[in-house]
Amino acid sequence: MLILSGLLLCSAVSFGDTNITTLIQRVGGELLWDPVLERGIVNRGRRSVVFQVGIPFLLKDFNEVTDIEAPRRRQDGSVVVSDESAKAFVSLFAVDQPQDSFTISTIIIDPGHGGKDPGTIGTHNIDGERLVLEEKDLVLKVSQSVVNQLKENFPDKNIILTRSDDRYLALEERTAIANAVELAEQEAMIFMSIHANASLNRKASGFEVWYLPPEYRREIVDPEDLDQEQKTIAPILNSILEEEFTVESILLAKEILDGMETTIGTVSGSRGLKEESWFVVRNAKMPSVLVEIGFVTNPEEAKLLNTETHLQKISSGIYNGLAAYIRNFEKSGE
Repeated sequence: MLILSGLLLCSAVSFGDTNITTLIQRVGGELLWDPVLERGIVNRGRRSVVFQVGIPFLLKDFNEVTDIEAPRRRQDGSVVVSDESAKAFVSLFAVDQPQDSFTISTIIIDPGHGGKDPGTIGTHNIDGERLVLEEKDLVLKVSQSVVNQLKENFPDKNIILTRSDDRYLALEERTAIANAVELAEQEAMIFMSIHANASLNRKASGFEVWYLPPEYRREIVDPEDLDQEQKTIAPILNSILEEEFTVESILLAKEILDGMETTIGTVSGSRGLKEESWFVVRNAKMPSVLVEIGFVTNPEEAKLLNTETHLQKISSGIYNGLAAYIRNFEKSGE
């Protein structure tokens, strides 16, 4: 067994008279098995099919339900389904399915704070001159640069900047912008909020990327959007989707962190990946991360953040991370 993204890769589960390893070989996929929930996610490219012991449906690509006879566990520990259910499972990976067209169609960049909310403020006396940095200004410059790079290199994608000037947006408004975007069946989107850091310890420095803790749960599926039969399984659908969003958010965060380390790692240290239930992230119903570009309260880092060159390097690092994530996400569907 292999630990992977909090799940277990398992080869000992079987469907009916067919061992799961044989079934996976048939569809050309791999199994992520959660022994606590008794839930499996079979992936091939961007096609995913989820099953769970005692639950009478398969979930394709986290948005399409196929009714089956509920998988059950035998006394020998194996998990089985009826032959008809096994056929339904295999059919979801049929070559005529549009599995290879999964793309990230929308990227939302959110510069933190703005208007009456300056965010964190760094005030320093450097070489006899007073330097005042406001978070809202720094993150807007970085965000605008990231958006420009995305538009230049991904002209086919919908790039959204939540604020393009010094205006105030409530946290609810920022996530509402993201959650209002409508996606086609084979489309995905990502959300990134950009901030600057502060600390009572003026020596604190560096950049970091945050994602939601795996145990945090958002209401992604609204039962009112489901038909009567599916309303009863809304909590299960919500749990499955949240699990997928968490995994993708961690992958996105890692790519961005690596991108920034490449461009500014020699002058600003990486503080690594972090977990926290930030409001602007926890209410976005999609893979989402929060980037902290540096500490305005650190005199040396403040001097760097006050230069266009350093801000451009930050934005390039963030862009490179986003681009790497997009390429990996879409390449896996080829």
